[in-house]
Amino acid sequence: MGEIKQAYIEELEQRLSDLWHEITELEIRIKKANMETGAPMYVQIQELRNKHEQTRVELQNLREHQESEWLHLKEELEKAWVGLRGALDKMAEGFSREWDERD
Repeated sequence: MGEIKQAYIEELEQRLSDLWHEITELEIRIKKANMETGAPMYVQIQELRNKHEQTRVELQNLREHQESEWLHLKEELEKAWVGLRGALDKMAEGFSREWDERD
């Protein structure tokens, strides 16, 4: 495996790991807040976890593809990452607004 490809895989693995922890932390905050809107947020949490898993599977596919194909797959992974990161940020922002309104 090329050095650039390997470095990218390691970086994305770390980003996915960090994101998993953020999702878990948000879920804990929602449980502690015992918010009325908690049920829809749990659905969103599960959707985030599903997207996370899909991105992790795509990363595994990248690892298994030939050097000549990896740049195309990298573009797809970056799109998936941006979508996942954006969804988590949006959900966290919504939680913060909801939390602020309750105070």
